[in-house]
Amino acid sequence: MRTLRSRAPRPLRAGLVATLLLSPSLLAAQSAADAALCERQGDARHPEARAQVRERAQGGTPAAAFFAGCAALADGDAGRAAEALERAVRADDASAVAHFWLGRAYGEQAQKANVFRQASLARKTKAEFERAVQLDPAYIDARVGLIRYYLLAPGVLGGSTERARAQVEEIRRRNPYRGAFAAVDVATRQKDTASVTREYRQLIAQYPDSSGPWVALISLLATQQRWDEAFATTERLLQAQPASPVAPYLIGRLASQSGQQLERGEQALRRYLGTTPRPGDPPLANAHYRLGGILERQGRKDQARAEYEAAVALDPKLKVARDALAKLR
Repeated sequence: MRTLRSRAPRPLRAGLVATLLLSPSLLAAQSAADAALCERQGDARHPEARAQVRERAQGGTPAAAFFAGCAALADGDAGRAAEALERAVRADDASAVAHFWLGRAYGEQAQKANVFRQASLARKTKAEFERAVQLDPAYIDARVGLIRYYLLAPGVLGGSTERARAQVEEIRRRNPYRGAFAAVDVATRQKDTASVTREYRQLIAQYPDSSGPWVALISLLATQQRWDEAFATTERLLQAQPASPVAPYLIGRLASQSGQQLERGEQALRRYLGTTPRPGDPPLANAHYRLGGILERQGRKDQARAEYEAAVALDPKLKVARDALAKLR
C-alpha cells in the first residue's frame, strides 16, 4: 500500500488498516456483524457483500451512516468515509466498532495528508482506537490497531514499543491465538526474526489443526529463501492435516518462487484451482498467477500468459500478475 514521504512523520502505514478478523463483542455484537460484512465487500469471492453494503448505506440512520463509511473506504475515499463514520459515531457514541472504523478512516487520510495535517489525523486515529478499547475491552481488533499505531507512530504522537507490548499481553490474556500474531507484529517491527519464528512454531504446536500458523511460517521461510526447510514444513503440514485444502497452493507457490519441484508444483496448483477456497484461503487469482510462474520457468510461455490473464480477470488489482503479463507481451 501507500507510504508517506521520507521527510514526514510516519504514524500510519498499511498494517494499520489491514483487513482483520472481527472478534465477538458483547457490547457491539450487531456492529461487529455489520463490520464483518464490510470486510467481505473487498473480497472478490463475495460480490454479494458489496451490493448489500451499498443497499444498507441508504437512509439517515446510524447504521446507514456506518455502511456508507465502510463503502467509501472500500472505494478509496477516506475523506468521505470519515464524514459518514463521524455521523455514525455522533448518533451512537457507544459503538466500539464505529469508533474503530472511524479511526481506520482517519488513518487512511493520514497516509495522503501533508505533514501538518497528518499529525492531527494521527492523533485522531489513536483517540478513536483508544475509545473503542475503552467501550469494549474485549474488542481485539481495536487493540491490534493500537499496537500497529504504537509501533509506527513517532514518540511525539504517542508511539511506544512498550505500549505495543502491553497491548500484546492484554490480547494474549483474552485470546492466546491472536495474541501470538500480535506479538509477531511487534517482533517483525523490531526485525526480531527469531522471535517471529518461535511464535509461529509455538502456534503450530498449540493449534496443529489451524492453517494460519503453517501458512505464516512457510511464507516466512520462503521470504528467507530457505527452500528446503519450507518444503519440509509443507510435508509436516500434510502429516498433521492430510486433507489440508491450502497445502497444494503452498507447494505450488514454493515451486513457482524457488524453481524447484516444478512438476509437483504444477500438479498441486491445478488441484487447488479445482476447489472453492474457504474464507481466508489464497484466492484462485493467486493460484493462476503462481501456476503462470511455473509454466514460464518451463518455457511454456503461451500457457503462462493464459494463466496470468486468468489471474487478472479474477482480480484486476493483482499487480504482480499484471506485471508478469506485460513482460510476456
